[in-house]
Amino acid sequence: MDDEFHYYITALAALRAGLNKNDAYIIAYASQYTDDNETIFDIAPGTPDAYRNYISQTMNILKPGKELMRIYPIFHFMPGDSEDILGDSSRRCDGKLHLLNTTPANRNASRLLRAALASRNLYRIGIASHTFADTFAHQNFVGYYDAYNGMKGLLDGIKPDIGHADAEHHPDWPAHRWKDSRLIASHAVIDNKKRVLAAAGHLFDHYYAYGNGTDAGSAQKRGDFIDEIDTAIGTYDLTNEKRDRRIGRYRILLGSDLAEYDRHAWLNAAVKKSVGLFQWDYSWKENYQESHWLKFQEAVKAQQWLVKDEILKPIFDTMELKNL
Repeated sequence: MDDEFHYYITALAALRAGLNKNDAYIIAYASQYTDDNETIFDIAPGTPDAYRNYISQTMNILKPGKELMRIYPIFHFMPGDSEDILGDSSRRCDGKLHLLNTTPANRNASRLLRAALASRNLYRIGIASHTFADTFAHQNFVGYYDAYNGMKGLLDGIKPDIGHADAEHHPDWPAHRWKDSRLIASHAVIDNKKRVLAAAGHLFDHYYAYGNGTDAGSAQKRGDFIDEIDTAIGTYDLTNEKRDRRIGRYRILLGSDLAEYDRHAWLNAAVKKSVGLFQWDYSWKENYQESHWLKFQEAVKAQQWLVKDEILKPIFDTMELKNL
């Protein structure tokens, strides 16, 4: 999914579930910034304040295997467990299954989101929300080099079979309909709007229980929220050309509760950039310890450690992966 969901719809889900404006903003920004956190910064090197962040996304899908395995399954292609991957929505023409297959609202992604909510760390909640939502958009793909991801088009054969590279941006556009030729005929036509509404409803449920301590009384509010999002997305848009109009409608629903997303806002508030001898130099701004950017980066590390050790390791131990 893109920022339409990860920022705007996520913010609406949090607000409609009863979270306050500040909490909704942090969760939504952290959710979208998970996609934009693709640069490693060495800040204040050689000083007591030296810091190096982890990335949670890479636009270079030809990164070495270990780098991909740190990023994609942990943040964007959370595999389901053995019961999830046998689900009806994963039925393929070739009958294949994969232990790393991403399945919607799977047990591992749900466990991750519940752990983040229990921590009450808004940055962790945002990052885990991103991972959870991506299980809907990225279902039936694995976050690794594998022929399981391959599509059958002529040009698709020259693309690396990593994630949904062959499907390009089709899985991420909220108002899109497209065909996944790997799936049996009754499942091959993909309706992204249905996936988006399902993901939004699940996030609402998690946020409502988090904010209210119970899910009692949430059904009507959930229904109203889904109706709002359904209307805001509007008619199908096969080329994504209506994106700006949809964002305009989300912003009307948000009113003054949320600023337009700026991918540089958190970084620029925490880090100074200056011209070095051969490269940019980075140093901290005042009170950086309380910055959104640093807290987000620490939450990225926390999710990586949890997922790698407690979710992915047991799966990897049963596999022999090349390039890893």
